Formats: sequence, structure tokens, C-alpha cells
Amino acid sequence: MDYKAIAEQVGPRVGATQEWIFHVLREGIISGRLPGGMQLKQDEISAALNVSHIPVREALRRLEAQGLVRIHPNRGAAVTELTRSELLDMMEVRATLSVMMLRNSAPMLTKADFDALEEVVRQQRETTVEDIVRSEELNYKFHEILTSHAANSMANFLLELVHANIDRYLRASFYGTPLTREVSINQHEAIMLACREGDFESACNLLRDHILNAKEFIPNTMK
Repeated sequence: MDYKAIAEQVGPRVGATQEWIFHVLREGIISGRLPGGMQLKQDEISAALNVSHIPVREALRRLEAQGLVRIHPNRGAAVTELTRSELLDMMEVRATLSVMMLRNSAPMLTKADFDALEEVVRQQRETTVEDIVRSEELNYKFHEILTSHAANSMANFLLELVHANIDRYLRASFYGTPLTREVSINQHEAIMLACREGDFESACNLLRDHILNAKEFIPNTMK
């Protein structure tokens, strides 16, 4: 596996080595370049990224905490695989947590927040279909701004875990065509408008539908 190519896509090393390795491996898993079931060999990763074993081991443990990697005693680490049923369960969890957080956050959204949301949507419309990573980043940012006033660190942690596990199966189909991108962006605008108008219940219903509608993008190959 060309870990070096994934690292080049993520960008140059900035900050802690362990943090950079974590993002390289996480990007590889979510993009599908490190598929479910693949063995992640510390020696191979260390050599490809020109780092020692210690930060690689720390990065793998952090990925295990997110459910993306499983570390087996005496057998090393491997990328986890989800079943269709598990993925559907995660989508329900994501929808429930996101709606709860929006209900708490929406009444406190400020003009600056709405300006930031509008800027994200503008950038989404300017991002090309080919730049899937950027599309995903902007999608995360939109949802983070929406729920920024919920002040629930545990929900934030669980959503980060669920996002990572869901998006590695949906990324290509959800962000990869002009039509699906347009539908997603239009839904973002509708949620934002409902919040701006103070119709928070409609905003919550729109958000739940927005998340659960992604079920149709689950790959047919999943069991």
C-alpha cells in the first residue's frame, strides 16, 4: 500500500507526528484506499512515512477508539468492516444526536453564525465534484456551525466517531456526482433558512431527513 501517496494528499507534516499519522491513516480508511479487513503493519507504515514505531502505534490506538481499526493481540492492527445493519444503526444514531444538538443550538445561532453558514454553502457550490475531500470538509463544517452552541462534548465525540465510520462507505456516492451534491447543498440551505426564521422544529425535521436520506447511497455490495 502506498502510504506515501495518501500522506501527500493529506499534506505536509504539521504539529505532532502522531497527529499527522492519524490523519493520514484516517484519510486512507475513509477514502477506501485502506479497505476493510486490510492489515496495517507498523513496520510498513513507519518506513513509508519515515517515522518511528511509537507515533504509529499511538495513531493506531486512536483509530481503534474511533472504531476504524481493531488491534488484535499478537496479530497487529486491521481496518474494521461494518455490515449494512451496523451502518444503518449508525445513521440512526447520527440523526438522533444531530437533531438533539440542533434543537439546543439553533435558538442561539448569531448573525455571525449565519454568515459563516452562508459562506460554507457558497464554497460548497464552488467546489468541484472531483474534490471529494474538500466537499466532505465543508459538509462537516456546516454541521459543526449548526450545532456549535449545543455545548455537549460527549455528543460531539460520538458524532465524530459515527461520521468517520459512515462516510467511508458513503463518501464516493454521496459527494461524487453533481446531482447528489446539488441535493445535499439545497437541503443545507433549507435547514439554514428554517433556523434563520426561527422555525426550529422544521429545521430539526429537515436535518433528520437530510441525514437518513443518505441511506439510498449505501453500496449494494454491503452485506
